Amino acid sequence: MIGSVVGALTVSFLATVILLLVFAFLLLKLQLTAGQTEIGILVIYVLSCFAGGWVGGKKANRRKFLWGLLTGVLYFLLLLAISGMGEEALQPELPGTLLSLALCALGGTLGGMLAG
Repeated sequence: MIGSVVGALTVSFLATVILLLVFAFLLLKLQLTAGQTEIGILVIYVLSCFAGGWVGGKKANRRKFLWGLLTGVLYFLLLLAISGMGEEALQPELPGTLLSLALCALGGTLGGMLAG
């Protein structure tokens, strides 16, 4: 089952890359505000976790929502770890961090639940 989780996380991160490229283009063309940019990033988190949760749920035979939840939480933890690797590690604000965790978990869970 570890391979299933790794595969789901890979899909999540590939979806993130694609969605970030599209979003960067939109930022360039539409000159979005800071608030709109924050919302866009959160939507990318949800969609990426949904995609990973869907793949994880497809590979699971039982309790697909739990595999989706696990994918979403691991995705968030990896994002948190990666963001802390910079030269000047960002100090995330607790409410924003908890919101991101909740959205990642929700996206992954929904993806797992809707996997057929």
